[in-house]
Amino acid sequence: MEHSLRPLGTVVQLLEELGHEVSYAYDDLVFVNDNDFLLQFENSGPVVNLFFNQSCLKTDADNVEQSIIPAADRIGLSIVKKGHYNLIGQADETLRIEFFDN
Repeated sequence: MEHSLRPLGTVVQLLEELGHEVSYAYDDLVFVNDNDFLLQFENSGPVVNLFFNQSCLKTDADNVEQSIIPAADRIGLSIVKKGHYNLIGQADETLRIEFFDN
């Protein structure tokens, strides 16, 4: 089974150049800017899914989408807007993420 490496360094550099800060990266997820949005790596290739927090303002989401997708294209990454997510606190103090497609 071929397993390609995820381009985390490239994604972090891209985000920083656009004025965003990575707050946490775990497995295939990269949380950004106080959880306004997150990126999720696909299993293969340079494809990254974009999800916005349900509480992110539409104008903020539109601005992020309009800047990040073309910037990623220029460096060989494909960022695809997929939908929204919600973080839910659990009784054991962990977080659960619910994803909602567009």
